[in-house]
Amino acid sequence: MKHQLVQQFELFWSERDQRERKMLSSAAVVIVLTLVYLIFLDPAISGRQKLQTQIPVLRQQVAEISALSGQQIKLAASLSQIVEPVTKDIVEASLSARGIKTQSLSVTDDIVRIQIQTVAYSNMMDWLLESQRASRLTVEEAKVVALPENGQVSATLILKQQRGGL
Repeated sequence: MKHQLVQQFELFWSERDQRERKMLSSAAVVIVLTLVYLIFLDPAISGRQKLQTQIPVLRQQVAEISALSGQQIKLAASLSQIVEPVTKDIVEASLSARGIKTQSLSVTDDIVRIQIQTVAYSNMMDWLLESQRASRLTVEEAKVVALPENGQVSATLILKQQRGGL
């Protein structure tokens, strides 16, 4: 089969005059060079251009990741400090300092459950931020319902104390 194809090509080639052979050879060279360019050079050139545009973005992302890593190290160090276990008295004192009256309050281990009938939303959020800083209480679950009075809500909160180093 291969031998037959070679013979057919040789027959085809011998039937062409010198001018046709030069034109066919030139066309073949152009086709081969075009294929080489399309297969090897174009992807390399376009990939290089793409990388030149992506490298500054990637460097920025690396810088952001490094900054976040530094923050994480600082936070881990601060969390590793021993935190006093949260008690019902501590929570009641911080709530009453803000004038928040609870319907029910329970503290078991590191979990604080609070039900508040009526509270100003901003006052509750300020208390949550304060207790997060002071006692490392984070919100695990929250159900907040808006009341007809402007800015007033009813809330049921489950908070957990984050205690590093334990």
